[in-house]
Amino acid sequence: MCYFFAMSLRRTTAYEHQTRINEVLYLIHADLSASLDIGRLAQNACYSPYHFQRIFRQITGESVHDYIRRCRLEWAANLLIYNPNMAIVEVAGECGFQSNAAFNHAFKAYFGCSPTYWRREGYANRSRTLKAAWSESERNPLQRYYRDTLDSVQPSVSRQVEIRRLTSVPVAYIRHVGYDPRISEVWAQLLDWGVAQGIDVDAQAMIGLHHSNPDLVAFDQCRYVACLALPEPIYPSDGVGVMEIPGGLYACCRGEGMFGDLLYLMRDLYRHWLPASDYQARSLPPYALYHDNHFINQSGHFSLEFRIPVTRKIV
Repeated sequence: MCYFFAMSLRRTTAYEHQTRINEVLYLIHADLSASLDIGRLAQNACYSPYHFQRIFRQITGESVHDYIRRCRLEWAANLLIYNPNMAIVEVAGECGFQSNAAFNHAFKAYFGCSPTYWRREGYANRSRTLKAAWSESERNPLQRYYRDTLDSVQPSVSRQVEIRRLTSVPVAYIRHVGYDPRISEVWAQLLDWGVAQGIDVDAQAMIGLHHSNPDLVAFDQCRYVACLALPEPIYPSDGVGVMEIPGGLYACCRGEGMFGDLLYLMRDLYRHWLPASDYQARSLPPYALYHDNHFINQSGHFSLEFRIPVTRKIV
């Protein structure tokens, strides 16, 4: 009896930690340009700064400082390519750097080149080198994508994009590190939770948030978030978080295929359509609205609408 009570208590404590850190992660990704002071983040999570940093590392595998720095620099690396007309100093501010000098120093330390060189050829060189290595891994479920896009500079197909203003979406969610078939386990856990909460999960929208650029981040480090739309307000529980996917202007494109095919669509939109369009990326993750979710169905086939948060370019 004591053993099971202790196990239940540990599980409850772990869920509580996960819920609090989820709130912090939401704050971080909602606005990378904010100060993101450790003291304020700790206060938001209702921890002392010391315990906050310890538990954050326990949950994420990174220190608070390293996590924020990585997210800012990865997004800056993307913005330099996705928004080619955006001044480097604007990219620095958008990603939370207080000066252009500080941004240049941090970027060069992380990526080995200046932001200017990154735009010219650094991105292409690094992506090619990384994908050449990743495509050799037998355990990599995305080998075909890496090999197909290793030297290709052309879009895979012509994409039809529609610009729409969307409302915000309240969701329950579970975070996952790795863009791989194990995402199916995350979806099973999320849907089981929804059923236990009395939610008709088949009637709710299913959404996959994509935090990472697969051309720069290894498949086993890509950040994915499985989200279930909520019909009414509900409290987070059992390790499942609750948040709101922001509304606003989105570039929307339909796609279908099997596991891994979504990456071609993402690449076409971000590397080809977006830079040539009248729009630029906002500092928010894109998401896939599943019409047919290949992570839970038997066929392994997906049908979805991919949505990129955008704003009109200022001429």
